[in-house]
Amino acid sequence: MSRLLLILLLSASCHASATVPLVRAELSRNYGLVIGDLLQQRIALGTPATPLVLSGLPPGGRIGNSLWRRSAMVDIDAAGQHWLQLDYQIINTPQTLTVWSLPALTLTAGTDRLAVAGMPFSIAPFTPLQALNAVALPALQPDQAPAPVALAPITLRIQLAASALLATLLVWGSMAGWRYLRRGRHLPFARAMRDLQALHTHADTSDPLAAQRRLHHALNDAAGEVVRPATLARLLASSPYLLSEKKALADFLDQSQAVFFGSRPVPDATTVTALARRLRRLEQRHAA
Repeated sequence: MSRLLLILLLSASCHASATVPLVRAELSRNYGLVIGDLLQQRIALGTPATPLVLSGLPPGGRIGNSLWRRSAMVDIDAAGQHWLQLDYQIINTPQTLTVWSLPALTLTAGTDRLAVAGMPFSIAPFTPLQALNAVALPALQPDQAPAPVALAPITLRIQLAASALLATLLVWGSMAGWRYLRRGRHLPFARAMRDLQALHTHADTSDPLAAQRRLHHALNDAAGEVVRPATLARLLASSPYLLSEKKALADFLDQSQAVFFGSRPVPDATTVTALARRLRRLEQRHAA
């Protein structure tokens, strides 16, 4: 008798250890769902006293053609109850009001397997095929285009601004050119070149020193004093742009002094004009 009682107790104990705890599941909403809505499914894992530890969480991603599992996590409420929380998003829509269902799940917790049945919910189409049968509504129209912008005033303002800019540039250019020409006409070597060209056009055989004397006047004007070999250094110090012609100027002054004292013949006017032309070029570069 005692042996039979022991066998019955062992059998009841084995049966209790193989019993899977009752699974409780909740759904955040069951009605009034459309495409894009979010659903949250909560599945109880054991009891607060004996929670179940899952071997793994359901993977995320697309489920069929209508659902997307966004996340899966285990949450513990204030009472100590463990919940498996699954978030879904509806990514499709039916043509008519119908009932869909979340997929059934089989969860593994050690040696136990928890079977979770699918949970139904109603879903409506995003837009009915025909909104109202009693009223003949016109067909849907395309988006209304924005009002055209009047381009004529904008074009006129652009043209006026461009004209004002062009006029300003022309005035600035004219003033700069006029100042450049004015400086060129009144600079010492520029005036000397005009006179030397006139001398070549109307050659005066009675005054063979005219070209040499005209260049001397230009040197005196540039230096602000009479330029002689002894004062050439002061001219170059006040007008350093003439330094490249230092030797030519020294030779010209020595030659002029020799001509004055009669020990050397009168230099060729062409040589004097070539030196004056080089000096005018240097003068123009410096003035610019």
